[in-house]
Amino acid sequence: MSVTRRPRTDAVLPVGWALTLAFDVLATALASLALCAVGLLLPGITEDHGPTTGPTSPTALAVFATAFALIASLAGTATLLSRAGGGRARALALGLAAGRLALLGTAAATFVAYGILTVEP
Repeated sequence: MSVTRRPRTDAVLPVGWALTLAFDVLATALASLALCAVGLLLPGITEDHGPTTGPTSPTALAVFATAFALIASLAGTATLLSRAGGGRARALALGLAAGRLALLGTAAATFVAYGILTVEP
C-alpha cells in the first residue's frame, strides 16, 4: 500500500518569508566574515602587536564576539524553524530573522552614510 505524504499546509513558508530567510542567511554570513576579517586586521591597524597566538586588542575580541553572536543567532533561528510546526516557535524564528536582517541593513546603511559624510568631503 502506497501512501503519498503531503506537507502540512501550515509547514509551508510563504514566498516572502522564504526570501527573507535566504537574504538573512547571506547577510549574516557575509557580515560575520567581514567582522572576522576586521578582527584579524585590527591589531595591525591599531599597532597593537602582541604574541602571534591571537589578538590581544579588546576591540578585536569584541568584534570576534559580535561575529560569534551573529552566527549563534542564525543557528538559533535554524533550530527554532526546524522544530516549529507553525506555532509560536516559528513566529519567533521568523521575527528573529527579520529583526537581525533589519539590524544588519541599518548597520550597513549607517556605515555607508558615515563614509560618504566624513570621508568624501
